[in-house]
Amino acid sequence: MKSGLQTEYHLVSKENLHKNSLWGSKAVVGVVGIGKCSLNEAVILTGRRRGKPTLALSLDVCGNYSGFLVPLYNVKVDHQFQCMDQVLMQWLESSLREFSSGNQSSSAHKNRVVPLASKIVTGGEGYHLTYLNCVGSDAILGDGEVELEAYPLRMLMEIGRKFLHGKKLIVATIHRPPFAILEMSGSNIVGAKGFCYEMLNSMARKFNFTYSLVPPYDGNWGGLMPNGSFNGLVGMVQRKVVDFALASITMTYIRERVIDFTHPFFEEPTAILIPPPKEQDNFLAFLNPFSWQVWLLILASTIVIGWFMWLLSVLNDSLLVQPEKGSNSMPFYYYIWACAFLLTTQSIRLKLEGPVMILNGFWVFSCVIFIYTYTGNLIAFLTVPQMSNVIKSLEELANQREILWTYRSNSAHETLFANAPAPGTYYKIGVLLKERPDLFVTSDMGGVEAVLRGRTAFIKEKSWLDFAMESDYLSTKQCRLFQVRDYFFSAGYGCVLQQNAVYLRLFNAEVLRMMQNGLFAVWQRKYWPRPNECSSIKRSATGSRALHLGNFSGHFFLYSIGLGLSFIALLLERMYYHFFSPKE
Repeated sequence: MKSGLQTEYHLVSKENLHKNSLWGSKAVVGVVGIGKCSLNEAVILTGRRRGKPTLALSLDVCGNYSGFLVPLYNVKVDHQFQCMDQVLMQWLESSLREFSSGNQSSSAHKNRVVPLASKIVTGGEGYHLTYLNCVGSDAILGDGEVELEAYPLRMLMEIGRKFLHGKKLIVATIHRPPFAILEMSGSNIVGAKGFCYEMLNSMARKFNFTYSLVPPYDGNWGGLMPNGSFNGLVGMVQRKVVDFALASITMTYIRERVIDFTHPFFEEPTAILIPPPKEQDNFLAFLNPFSWQVWLLILASTIVIGWFMWLLSVLNDSLLVQPEKGSNSMPFYYYIWACAFLLTTQSIRLKLEGPVMILNGFWVFSCVIFIYTYTGNLIAFLTVPQMSNVIKSLEELANQREILWTYRSNSAHETLFANAPAPGTYYKIGVLLKERPDLFVTSDMGGVEAVLRGRTAFIKEKSWLDFAMESDYLSTKQCRLFQVRDYFFSAGYGCVLQQNAVYLRLFNAEVLRMMQNGLFAVWQRKYWPRPNECSSIKRSATGSRALHLGNFSGHFFLYSIGLGLSFIALLLERMYYHFFSPKE
């Protein structure tokens, strides 16, 4: 070597390492260990005790003593040894300088151990970084993983590009419009389009790789199983059956423990799909402007005011205020009848004096308020349809049982609701499915079918519900589905990569670039459903409309009651005069 030093190679087991004679040799100025983590640890510790400068070249990425280890990454052999030679020379020269300077300054330093921590940094860069700068983007582990924290970002990007260049990757995906619209032939994917594939094709062109698509073996997204592993797309990536998975896969903490997500490429809320609200039966719509308590109070007021008017009339006569005019009092029922007539803006002849006139005036004023309030509300009730069975929020859904609900098993929503703490709304949603596991659906279309059967709501991401509503409308030309407008649980979608994948940083950067360039907005406009009369059903349900015959059915029913009562009154009067009137 250029410094005049010689190297010797000794094959030593870890058990016999501390007995080896090289530690006591004065000719040995440093020891370099090459092996697994446990051997390297023993080399470093023994070197400290024996006072020899020591460096370890690790065949693994070790957790401990990382400052003294330089991992031997899987690169070309000639490149590897060339770069290791640079590291060794730098280390030996530094060790000799410190060791010799220590001996010259004091005899007490003859047996001292050269502190390796002080030599880790030379000229601002450690041995590890020296090695990485030398091998550059060839420093890739055999299985496509890298020690991400050890690399500068620039180098990681270059490593990712070289790894992807010319490769054919296996990508797992699942049918999920509008993100992934798959054309299937049996269990094989023969065609794909959608938001995700615009993104994937863009990256494939830029980084020069090809791909093949495979569906999940069980049709699931990625749920945690009792044995601790995952099924579906996440499980395939976790077990390295595929290189990565791409679809609208929700980013969750429990999934990210076993895989790596890229930056989210889309974020959307969860919505609720329910049967369309139906117009309430307005047979008695004329009663709707007031509640039954108000109607009861008006009836009671008519009787009470009529009675007080009669009482004041009687008391007025007893005081003999105007005895020359005679008595003004009428029968008791006559005053009640007069109060009732005033409610219909009609009146009957009454001789009102003093106190009775004052009370009657206030009653007339109250009747005007009742009449105009009733008229205004009646117009609103008749021209604006009242909808039944409308769920307005997740909280309202959780607090009733008239409409049950479901969501897909082995999904992010099952994890969300099953693990929610009591006594919140999410907890209430999860309790029903724990009590009724038969309500679970195993597919998204199963959830739609449950809604179409009636009395069931389906909880799913909004974009998929938009697509399902459009598909059902185009096939049936009917609005059979309705989406609650109160959204919740906004979640991000990310591409699922194997942990420490070499192209993770590259994909992250590309996702951000496409987002900032406006490509995501273009693809969203391309694949998202267009508004139709079903998606805007809420607006049409709140506007005015023309009245039809059914709106007046209650009125005609009321006429029928009046006609029947009048004939009964006629019959009773005829019977009275026939049996009780005096004979001539």
